[in-house]
Amino acid sequence: MVMIVSQITLPNWDVLLTQKKKDAVVRIISFGLPKLRSVGDIAVDWNVSTGTGFFIDSSGTIITNSHVIRTGKVIAVILNGPTVSNFKELVDRLYFAEIIYDDPDNDIAILKITGEKFPSLTLSLRKELKQGEPVAALGYPGTSYHDNQLKVMFGFVASDRNSNPILLNMSVNPGNSGGPVIDRNGKVVGVVFAKEGGNREALSYAIPVHVVKKVLKKVELRNFKGKYAGTDMYEAYEELGRGLMKALMFEDYNEAITHAQKAVEIDPDYAEGHFFYGFLAYKYKAYKIAQREYNTAYKLKPSLFDDNYNKETVEKLLNPKDTSEKEEEKKEEKTQSTDESVNTKSENIEVEVEPLMKKERNVKFGVYFIRGYSDDFLSGNSTLPKDDRMEAFLSVDLNLWNSTLYIVKNASFGAGLGAPFIRFIAFVGGYERLRFEGIYHYKSFEISGGLGILNEGDKSPASLRFSVFYTHKDTPWMFLFSAERMKFSDISRALSGNTKEEKKINTLFSLGVGVNFNM
Repeated sequence: MVMIVSQITLPNWDVLLTQKKKDAVVRIISFGLPKLRSVGDIAVDWNVSTGTGFFIDSSGTIITNSHVIRTGKVIAVILNGPTVSNFKELVDRLYFAEIIYDDPDNDIAILKITGEKFPSLTLSLRKELKQGEPVAALGYPGTSYHDNQLKVMFGFVASDRNSNPILLNMSVNPGNSGGPVIDRNGKVVGVVFAKEGGNREALSYAIPVHVVKKVLKKVELRNFKGKYAGTDMYEAYEELGRGLMKALMFEDYNEAITHAQKAVEIDPDYAEGHFFYGFLAYKYKAYKIAQREYNTAYKLKPSLFDDNYNKETVEKLLNPKDTSEKEEEKKEEKTQSTDESVNTKSENIEVEVEPLMKKERNVKFGVYFIRGYSDDFLSGNSTLPKDDRMEAFLSVDLNLWNSTLYIVKNASFGAGLGAPFIRFIAFVGGYERLRFEGIYHYKSFEISGGLGILNEGDKSPASLRFSVFYTHKDTPWMFLFSAERMKFSDISRALSGNTKEEKKINTLFSLGVGVNFNM
């Protein structure tokens, strides 16, 4: 009787996994918007996920898992190598990535960092794996932010041939997600994305390489430099990222705040920058700065709050109530006991440590001093009545359920209320009865549009109106433009008209200036 003994031949991993291959695997730290809790006082926590990625070309294209970066607003990429003893050692191998493409269905994301001549891994051409063949997974397992040393896990393929996902007889841990699975030829055959739960610790799953290639086909990578590379926005993004890393790795909030402040100076419309600036200031107990920056972030991009926090938390954050006498006494004692190092930090950023202040009241005042119908501008003569050739308005935040009071004076006198996305103004006398508008905020612009009801004796024709407010950079000055009193009857006639005169819609245009400030 002849016995045939089959023996598995293991690859020489020491030779196969060269330093160049290891250096092609990177650590990813993804900063999501900080989490806020409304339990007693507001508490703010880090929202960070860690994972692994790897270069697929020399120009900085990285493959990782979608779930690693899905909620990330700032994505740090750390090249293999540094031990975190100081920030200088880390920053030499620190980059910040743009998301080129995110495919949650296949749990694959494609990132891009700015640079060249990065070591890369080759994607295998194989469409199936053999059960029992040896593989290695490279990654950065663990939850410590300071452990940036690459780890290699060895195991075998446990699933049959073309399974999706691939089952591996291998133990992985949080942080391995997005890392490459290498075969005996040194090529990538999969991407780690999950581990088996329960008591089955030595099993994990990987996405097959053919799925990765399918995702890559959806994206044009050739000569792609990044959408924001070289722009103020990207410079601000990197600056903010350095600050977040200093705070996370070394708890150096003083330096972190300096980076965040510089980021929003580079790009004042960077809403996420203001949000993280507020978070860092909050962690540092610089509450006045925190409140100011959260308010700015909310004005620039309210969805940053809507997507993550419940209404009660947002209201409490933006409209904090006065604390009780007992709480004040505790905070006073805490402030008095603050050591000299903390006091020095407070001096560096010129802020007092005190409870969250009440929301600043935003005030806008503007005057339209150039007003006339389209024909008036062409002829050089104004046909508007004298009492209607100028319009002034005032809007004041009431600090009550995010409502705003509006007062308008032209030939009419109007007053009304508004919320962040809508306003209603009713008029007495003059040439208008009411305005009903939706409001949209985009960077330095406030754009509104809606319906106006005019006053023409016994008639009340409906009309369209639009307006744009532009606040110049970080100054209080606003530039104003509006187009209004476009009657629906005129619009209907213009759409069906044949002659030039019939197609004309006589529109009232207004230009002006204003100021936008907090008090």
